Amino acid sequence: MRRTRPRPRLLPVEASIHSLAPGGDGVAHIEIEGRRRAVFVPRTAPGDRARLAVDPSHRPARGRLLELISGGSDRVPVACGSADRCGGCDWMHLSLEAQVRVHVEHVRGALPRAWRGVAVDSTPAPAGMRARSRARVHVRCERGRPVRVGMHQARTHSPVEVDECVVLEAPIEAARRALPSLFEGASGRADVTIAYGAGGAAVLHVLWTDAASGEHGSPAGLPDRTFFRIDRAVESGLIAGAQIVFEGASRPSRIGDPTPWMLGADGAALRLASGGFGQASSPVNAALVQHVAGLVRAQRVGAAVELYAGAGNLGVLVAPAVGELVCVESDRECCHAARANFAERGLVARVVEADATAYVWKAATELVVLDPPRGGARAVTERLAASPVRHVIYVSCDPQTLGRDLAALQAAYAPSSVHTFEMLPQTSHVETVVALERRRR
Repeated sequence: MRRTRPRPRLLPVEASIHSLAPGGDGVAHIEIEGRRRAVFVPRTAPGDRARLAVDPSHRPARGRLLELISGGSDRVPVACGSADRCGGCDWMHLSLEAQVRVHVEHVRGALPRAWRGVAVDSTPAPAGMRARSRARVHVRCERGRPVRVGMHQARTHSPVEVDECVVLEAPIEAARRALPSLFEGASGRADVTIAYGAGGAAVLHVLWTDAASGEHGSPAGLPDRTFFRIDRAVESGLIAGAQIVFEGASRPSRIGDPTPWMLGADGAALRLASGGFGQASSPVNAALVQHVAGLVRAQRVGAAVELYAGAGNLGVLVAPAVGELVCVESDRECCHAARANFAERGLVARVVEADATAYVWKAATELVVLDPPRGGARAVTERLAASPVRHVIYVSCDPQTLGRDLAALQAAYAPSSVHTFEMLPQTSHVETVVALERRRR
């Protein structure tokens, strides 16, 4: 007989929020059974006074906001009625200025202790709303029930349906709103990436999961009318194209032109891999890439390597600033896109399809640029620490893994600059660029 876990005893308390944790939650301190405990409370701001329901069984304890007694000076009105349920924008209740300030605090706190006195500069987002040029949403289709489309509900894997997503640019939002009608009558689940395609219309990358098997399956759950509707959406100009991926199929289904594009930092269009990574804000991405290129030009290096190079977002400005550039990327489609981007600009760079953690750069390499995924690049930084590479530029989307990786480098390198970029305003996520110089032996 399966035993049910007893429901935790929730403690009603009144408390003040003192700070924000790196994961985005507010932090209060209360006394529980004679001990002072930290309590993490989502959707709260520094200076808030609130009534909470606290679950002390976790460490740190978890709290739920019952009533906001008074708001702190950083709190602003929330522009989205679904913000409390949707997991997409966890800081919409904070002013943009507070978001920048707290991100800087989190990045500084993640640095090795000896580096925390280094100045941290920041680039804010030009706008808080209608600022995202990409979205990833989840689609759930059950026969006889309306199609559900949305971001994951906070701390769950259930999609939250919203009438309007106020942070998406208009063409991306129009494509998101069309998804329920496109998938009506289907049976299964999908992760859908929405990006810009040719001519400024949106493109869809659909990773379809069959409901019966729970695996990326055959197109059995997608009726012919789904493909017909997508084709009509392409004809009407609502979207430029769609790519639907089924595991086990020899190739994906393609309707129209599903190639995603973004505006490169050089002002020219940058081809991306379908479903591949792309930054969510073209203006902030341009500022970040131009910052990296400025650091590279100041170093006056010959041989450089870029790891986790993607489709060449950084490389199109790094390549002209060095004598020789090797771009290392494990995804084949990203490599094809990168080669096309360099060729279209008349740039010379060698694109290598390889695992960045195992790639061996040549001994003459003077600079390594790396832009790893959220999990960081621990193995790479350990190799860099033992190498003669003089310059390192680390681009990170997670302060905690950045701090862990920099700890492996602190004996061999010193920071010359740290800069944050507000790529995803209204969220606890931040991009950071750290430039390092090898210490003199």
